[in-house]
Amino acid sequence: VSDIDYRRYLHQWTCLPDQNDVIQARKAYDLQSDNQYKLDLQWLKGIGWSPIGSLDVVKAKKAGEILSESTYRQHPSKFKFTKMTDSMDLTLAKDNARTMNKHAYIAAWEADKTKIHVMPDTPEIMLAKQNQIACSDKMYRLALDESKKKGYCLH
Repeated sequence: VSDIDYRRYLHQWTCLPDQNDVIQARKAYDLQSDNQYKLDLQWLKGIGWSPIGSLDVVKAKKAGEILSESTYRQHPSKFKFTKMTDSMDLTLAKDNARTMNKHAYIAAWEADKTKIHVMPDTPEIMLAKQNQIACSDKMYRLALDESKKKGYCLH
């Protein structure tokens, strides 16, 4: 609410505030403003006001909706929710689940271990075979028996 419609300034110049004509003009302005205000107030007295749509009513409705127990305590199946199947977090979770799946890992290893072929003449394989022969107890005893068959020579 403002009193801009009730005050009509007649001039715009600087005067001393204690001059007689300034004091008289101020009184005239105040009387004119009071008379106009009283006329508008008389006109407004008979008009009713409907609070529907006012700020306080809307605020009270929103507060009622927020504090409503029936909407607060809903079963989760009543919520409308759809997840995008190609969203980043869902795709990452699917890939992680696929990576960490132990059954699929074991099945893949069982399938792969029969298909892996190692070339028999690689240096690592040859070294492993020689180490097997050197460390084998059976081969040690065979070599001992062979040396006994040759006999002992003193020269």
